[in-house]
Amino acid sequence: MQHYVFASPGTFDREAFNSVATLENVCDEFFDVSLSGTEELELLFELLGITDVVEESLPDSEDFNSVIDLSTSKLPEFSAEEFDAFYEKWLARSGRESDMDEYGQLIFLQRYAKKWNKNLHIVVLCLKPLL
Repeated sequence: MQHYVFASPGTFDREAFNSVATLENVCDEFFDVSLSGTEELELLFELLGITDVVEESLPDSEDFNSVIDLSTSKLPEFSAEEFDAFYEKWLARSGRESDMDEYGQLIFLQRYAKKWNKNLHIVVLCLKPLL
C-alpha cells in the first residue's frame, strides 16, 4: 500500500514538506489515504473531477517522495447523499472493499472541501514507504 497525505498548508514553501513534523507546523489538519498506488490515486482524482495534475519530486524530504499541487483545482463539496454516490462509484471502479476504514479515509472530503477550497494551497504528498 502507498500512503498519500491530503493537506491544505498555509504555504507552498518546500521546507514545509521536509517531514510530517514540518507539515504539522503549516497545517491545521491533514489526512492519510492508503491506496494501492498511482493508478488508484489517478482514479480518485478522476472521480473528484481533478485533471492535469503534475507530481513534483521531493528528493531532500525525510518523509515524502513527492508533492502534487492541487491549488488550481477545487475539491467537490459533497452533501451526504453526493458523498455516498461518489463512494459507491469509487468502490465500483476501484474494486476496493467497503468497510469503515475505506469509508473513513475518504469522508474528510465531505467535511473539509468547503474550508480547503477557500485556502490558497491544497496538496497531496506521497509518503516514503516505511522500512
